[in-house]
Amino acid sequence: MEETQHNMVRREVVTGGTGGHCAYCGAELSPFYYFCLQCATPYKPIEALVGRSRPMPMGDDTRIATMAPQAWTLFGTYGLVIIAAALVAMGISGATGLGESTFIVTGSLAVMVTTLIFAAIYWKSLAVQLKQFGFNQWPAWAGLGILIPLLGLNIVYHGWLKSLMQDEHFHDPMAGLFQALGLPGMILLICVFPAIMEEIAFRGLLQHWLEIAVRPTKAMLLSAILFAGLHFSLVSLPYLFLVGLLLGWMKYRTRSLYPSMLVHFLHNLTVVLIAYYSG
Repeated sequence: MEETQHNMVRREVVTGGTGGHCAYCGAELSPFYYFCLQCATPYKPIEALVGRSRPMPMGDDTRIATMAPQAWTLFGTYGLVIIAAALVAMGISGATGLGESTFIVTGSLAVMVTTLIFAAIYWKSLAVQLKQFGFNQWPAWAGLGILIPLLGLNIVYHGWLKSLMQDEHFHDPMAGLFQALGLPGMILLICVFPAIMEEIAFRGLLQHWLEIAVRPTKAMLLSAILFAGLHFSLVSLPYLFLVGLLLGWMKYRTRSLYPSMLVHFLHNLTVVLIAYYSG
């Protein structure tokens, strides 16, 4: 009985203008609201005023900014750190005459310190990836197999570039470091540190965050592009992109950082040994 009486009262409410009254408190209703201003009781659907709402589709940039803002923070921080390290190296080189070896050493130390800071802040994001061994899955071994033709491509590609350029325009950035550091020091600086620190930064943090916001394929592509770009080597950019793509694929498929760290180390070690024994 009460329900029937309630419906009858609601049908008597005038919703197109003033004059209608609330079925519960009797207050005059406003056509600009879907509820009574006196007792807050709704008297008509909200869609009658605003229409049915649909969520606006978000682009990848919006999704990353909303769901993984740390990704751009990390990338921007590394960019600023590397530029600052280069400026410091220029000052040291100009004052001491040590040459371009200071750029590699200063940049490597700056990246290492920055990575350790980010790793400490976002340790929870890394911990789950470091608990996974990864080598019990086939992509880890497939990556090791792909590394062989990739290194062959490295030799052919950079040899081709060198043949197109005059010697003074194609200079080995590692020249002079062998004399200053020796082979063990080069392996530590060029192979061990980057394999650990760059994998933590680009795959363990950057790609891990991007996978939350966008599809895994886009996350791998974007992290590989940023990985290649932050090496600041225009001639090596296409090749470094392929290396970053392989490392990102291995990390995604194994859910572990250890396989990509190993492949990264072996890649850099091969490059260092070739440069050492061919020079």
